[in-house]
Amino acid sequence: MSYITEQEALANVTEFASQTAGDKARLLAQSEAYLRARNVKEYKDGADVPQALKLACYEVIKGIIAGQLYQGKKATVTSKTISAQSGTSVSKTFADGSEDLNVYEQFISELIAPFTKTQGVQWLDRI
Repeated sequence: MSYITEQEALANVTEFASQTAGDKARLLAQSEAYLRARNVKEYKDGADVPQALKLACYEVIKGIIAGQLYQGKKATVTSKTISAQSGTSVSKTFADGSEDLNVYEQFISELIAPFTKTQGVQWLDRI
């Protein structure tokens, strides 16, 4: 089950129409994978998908087309040293596991937050 249909993407993402059939299918699959990777609840019926999740899918597609999503990850610089002695050298230190969040990812995260599954421990009572 996908969160949006190709027709919905065509109606809501202007850039989607100019893509090839194969690229459209890939974009729809990537938008679905993006939400599933963030533990967003799946819906069996497309009519039950909340508007915020559909909007998040449109933003994922826009982000991919704009080259901002699924383009690799950048690490965050924790320190930078520049030396001008005997030539110029630059040294950077990156935080472990750090990455940049672009405008698409920030907006999508806010849209899907209420629909993500919890990853905590659930305590069960014995009967």
